[in-house]
Amino acid sequence: MHETLGDDDRWLSLLPQETRDFIRARVRLRHFADRARVYAVGDEADGLYQIVSGEVRLMAYPAVGRQLLTLVARRRHWFGELSVVDRGPRPHDAICQGPVALLHLPLRDIDAFAKTDAGIYGHVALIGCAHQRAALSYIGSMLAKPSRARLAEMILNMASREAGFDHPVLQISQEDLAGRVGMSRQHLGNLLSDLKAAGCIATSYGRIHILDQAALAAMAD
Repeated sequence: MHETLGDDDRWLSLLPQETRDFIRARVRLRHFADRARVYAVGDEADGLYQIVSGEVRLMAYPAVGRQLLTLVARRRHWFGELSVVDRGPRPHDAICQGPVALLHLPLRDIDAFAKTDAGIYGHVALIGCAHQRAALSYIGSMLAKPSRARLAEMILNMASREAGFDHPVLQISQEDLAGRVGMSRQHLGNLLSDLKAAGCIATSYGRIHILDQAALAAMAD
């Protein structure tokens, strides 16, 4: 049993004992440096991953010159399930934010286990279902809030610690952030200016720096 994969893992706790034992026996700990890619868009599936420490961002590219942050995976978070289930190419870049430790369950081991228990694929699909439900719930709660509250919550949720900064930082273009929050680029610019004037944030090229988390949290609520 891998010492970092305990019974408090929500997904693992839903699985039959035999499947849990298989996963614990087969996961391997891997380490990645800051900015390293766990996998890239178009790569073939190589298995499932779970965050032990650090943070991984899944980035998609809907158009040339544009990028979209689709998921921020943190501790205990499983990801990479989509290509395991449908065998299609990876739809995202999985990029490490800071040093990252991951548990990797190789695809070859999943396929080997499936020869005696094909239900493993259904169990993996449960991770995707959880992601979809979380996304729908989050979208619903965000749309019910005023634009300023949506923006404050989005910044807080997506920001992370980066080397060289003593405060949380969100690395994203303003165009992509406007799309994520559901507002025009001009409206976003006006709101960011208000937040800067209030001392909540500062901005630099491609980054939003959180200076007052408590004030942003109050806006989000």
